[in-house]
Amino acid sequence: MFITLKTKIWLTILTIVLLFSFFTLYYFPEQQGQAMMKSYKNEVLNYAKTVALGVNIALNEQNYEGVKTAMEYVKGAPGLKFVSLVQVDTLRDKNNNPLGIRETIFKSFPDKYSPDSGLVSNDTIIIKRAPFQTTMMSGDIMLGFNSDEIKKAQWKIRKTSLLVSGGIMLIGLLIGFWLAKNISVPVRALRDAARQVGQGDLTPVIKNFPRDEIGELSKAFNTMVQDISKAREIRNQNLTLTDTNKLLNDTLADLKATQSQLIQSEKMASLGELTAGIAHEIQNPLNFVNNFSELNKELLSEMNEEIGKGNYDEVKEIARDVTENEEKINHHGKRADAIVKGMLQHSRSSGLKEPTNINALADEYLRLAYHGLRAKDKSFNATLKTEYDETIGNINIIPQDMGRVILNLITNAFYAVGEKKKQQPDYEPIVTVATRSIKTPLGGLGVLISVKDNGNGIPQNVLDKIFQPFFTTKPTGKGTGLGLSMSYDIVTKGHGGELKVETKEGEGAQFIINLPV
Repeated sequence: MFITLKTKIWLTILTIVLLFSFFTLYYFPEQQGQAMMKSYKNEVLNYAKTVALGVNIALNEQNYEGVKTAMEYVKGAPGLKFVSLVQVDTLRDKNNNPLGIRETIFKSFPDKYSPDSGLVSNDTIIIKRAPFQTTMMSGDIMLGFNSDEIKKAQWKIRKTSLLVSGGIMLIGLLIGFWLAKNISVPVRALRDAARQVGQGDLTPVIKNFPRDEIGELSKAFNTMVQDISKAREIRNQNLTLTDTNKLLNDTLADLKATQSQLIQSEKMASLGELTAGIAHEIQNPLNFVNNFSELNKELLSEMNEEIGKGNYDEVKEIARDVTENEEKINHHGKRADAIVKGMLQHSRSSGLKEPTNINALADEYLRLAYHGLRAKDKSFNATLKTEYDETIGNINIIPQDMGRVILNLITNAFYAVGEKKKQQPDYEPIVTVATRSIKTPLGGLGVLISVKDNGNGIPQNVLDKIFQPFFTTKPTGKGTGLGLSMSYDIVTKGHGGELKVETKEGEGAQFIINLPV
């Protein structure tokens, strides 16, 4: 079942809001009220026991004034309604057999208050009894306390919880509307426009994009569509050049002039190649975010159960787990943000060299190219091998341009092994990316980057043409013939390096980039 991003955002926010609302509006007030009532009853019982002890001592000493003093011990207690000394007698027949129990109010405080000896606790009064027994008399001390103060305190707690719950719900709704407006709507617009472009319609333009990474991605998308549209127009114009040799000679100068535009189109096309891989890379941290959110939901439910049991040590442990999960959600959210920024960097080049970890760059584009191809062809599989020289460190290159070169070489390698797999079902495709620190012929330091495949290799009769513009061995519609030409210019002219190929028909090919450091 397909669930939209907007629905997921709302479901997540509503779940969190409902959980907090339940806890603050019902569970917490109920627990607090029960705890207060239990504490109040225990306090009344302790008062009763204290008075009973004082009465017991006074009666044993036949100190009747002491009985009054003992009963008046609690006269200053908040909520006190009365304290009574209940005399308990056993009724017997003429044979001294017990017939029953008789309870009589012997004395009460205040004096004018005369409660029923059988009075029990109800909604308005709390009754507690504590027994005493002496040689003179046995009975109970019965205390009555008013429960109005407890009810007022409970109402204040519920009122406060209601305000807090309402505030949480309002904040949740505001966050939901904000996320839906700033994430779901722009992403849906970008998705619909991408579908139109995928169907061959190059007219969609994304408008009203936000001032964030999604907005930058929308601008890059508009630029890509415009460049593809220009490239399509130029390609259609070039098809007419095959009519006559004279027309081809006349337009050759124009073709060279438009070559730079086609190279830019190839750059944007490589951005399209990365789209599926980027989607896969973004989905991975999003899965972590969703999983840890579900886990926090379960932990909060377990926390409620432990609070009800009074296991506060366990509650603290669960709270620590929730905090750790929130840190993981934050970590993976930043991962997704870094992936989007990396894609934006690929879409534009500053033309400036900067210290770059060539191993990390090669590994990133190997992974993105593989996931991008797998997204288009689920049947494609290949063994990926890496041999990185960890002693290289950072080297000064234009990372966006060199990334395009590595991406192009890796994509060509995947195409080569994929074609061979179609011819030989029992064949195992292998693509190897390696880096190595070397010494240049002049004695300086250099870095070697190689992309090797075990495909069918490159025929010797076309080996001298592979770096020429518009030359391609792929079928019509599978390539523009600009990838290797653009890569050659970036390596040789942009970085002062060397790009060469080693191949053997039937066994594979290896492209080698040699850069001076």
